[in-house]
Amino acid sequence: MREDIKKADIIVIKVGTSLLVSPETGIIESAISKLASVLAQLMRSGKKIILVSSGAVGAGTVQLGEVSKYAAAAVGQGILTGLYEAEFKKHDQKIGQLLLSRDILTVPENRQAFDQTIQELLARRILPIVNENDAVTVDEGEHRTKFEDNDELSLLIAEAVDADLLIMLTDVNGLYSENPTINEEAQMIRHLSKIDQRLFEASDPSLGKLSRGGIRSKLKTATGALTANISMVLANGRDPHVLYDILAGREIGTLFKKQQ
Repeated sequence: MREDIKKADIIVIKVGTSLLVSPETGIIESAISKLASVLAQLMRSGKKIILVSSGAVGAGTVQLGEVSKYAAAAVGQGILTGLYEAEFKKHDQKIGQLLLSRDILTVPENRQAFDQTIQELLARRILPIVNENDAVTVDEGEHRTKFEDNDELSLLIAEAVDADLLIMLTDVNGLYSENPTINEEAQMIRHLSKIDQRLFEASDPSLGKLSRGGIRSKLKTATGALTANISMVLANGRDPHVLYDILAGREIGTLFKKQQ
């Protein structure tokens, strides 16, 4: 079932806020360093990687305290990008930043510009680092430019570039039959080819202090990935080296993939 993963060429990797930002101390620089090392190695091996990175609002909130999410994003995005730039430079890996709003992917002229930019970056072996432009996007009235969260954004990016694989790195090991923090006998689900309503109802809606997504959001994203026939792996990304195991086809996390 996971043999095809070894052949994945274009890979979208989404990293959640909980892996990058501590509510007490801000950005976890060691996490950025480890992630940069692994992704640079994967790029050198020939993989075409797109990183969807959360963390800007969380980083800005810790830095500034009680401010609007817009101000937090404006400050946090600079901090986050600066750290990525410094860490990838150690591995001679160039990066490019793309801050998106929904209309970039839905308005034809904007979508064309996005497609051209992302394809040129990939062709030149430059790592695109994508995030929502949280400092200016809104979700009010008729002009709704926000994404639901970066889970949705990562799926839309995967669809846009016709990705072979979407990897969602979070702070849980995968999808369980029940909440493992409540039921110690909950079983890890290694593979799903379809998602029914029961899974949504059983999922825990609780979020971290700085997060917008959650396990229900991951299930919604997985549903979209299955519909688009894109394989998706949900796994614990506390140690980014897990990416090597995932791409080697090992039984890591939960694989969402249609039956052949």
